[in-house]
Amino acid sequence: MKTKVIAALLVLAIAIVWPVTARQLNAANYYYKNKVIVLMYHHIDTKESGATISPARFGTHMKLLKDKGYNVISIEQFADFMQKKATVPNNAVVITFDDGYDSFNEYAVPIMKKYDYVAAHFIIGASSDNHNVATKHLDWDTMRKLKEEGFSFYSHTYDQHHYAPLNESGSRTGPMLTNRIYLKDQKRVETKAEYVARLKADTSLIESRLKEELDNNYQLIAFPFGAFNSTSKKIQKDAGVSLFFTVKPGINTQGSDEVYRINAGSPKMTGNNFLEALRKFH
Repeated sequence: MKTKVIAALLVLAIAIVWPVTARQLNAANYYYKNKVIVLMYHHIDTKESGATISPARFGTHMKLLKDKGYNVISIEQFADFMQKKATVPNNAVVITFDDGYDSFNEYAVPIMKKYDYVAAHFIIGASSDNHNVATKHLDWDTMRKLKEEGFSFYSHTYDQHHYAPLNESGSRTGPMLTNRIYLKDQKRVETKAEYVARLKADTSLIESRLKEELDNNYQLIAFPFGAFNSTSKKIQKDAGVSLFFTVKPGINTQGSDEVYRINAGSPKMTGNNFLEALRKFH
């Protein structure tokens, strides 16, 4: 009995002198290794809707990542990992945004900085060049500043983030990146050659703008609406794009050039639902 008491006191003394945090326990008992979860967000606003979540909800997600022992890495480290040029920590996560909304700078960046997190944003080049949309988009000066702070910006196409008519009446529409669209002024559908030329021109323009403004060394794309086909992918690949971000849920392992992403940017994504979405792929 005396021996058991002494042993219990020794365990208590060690716990006091050498406390183990929840994060250390999580690191020791990792959820997954040599894999990466990629999160997808869009817009942040105090008024939530379809693909828009509040700053408070986003803040909850970021805190849970930290508290539960996930390790946020840069998209460049992820790209190197996918191409078998680098390793990643256990429980690795990449944070991505689509569409180029300025709410990223206004709301998301200050929250991520609290946790020393970085993220990548897939921008629509025309919106940042022309500011021709109702919701404010990131400008190049802001992106340059954020890039110096560790954030990254890549392609969501230059101006193909639209559904377009596919026939004369407009009764059929589809994503511009994957369809030969109807040319109203010429009263006909694009030829295959015109479709390919349109995609090549758009790819060349967005990649040149990213290089001119941000001096990007990596070429990555998130397909608008998650829509792509063999033609659109080949055109991107021929232009030097190495990773293709989809909207398909899953966890990523080395060797693939198509990236799964978990849609975390929904008002339905409560803290519990967020953790459940992550655990689904452990």
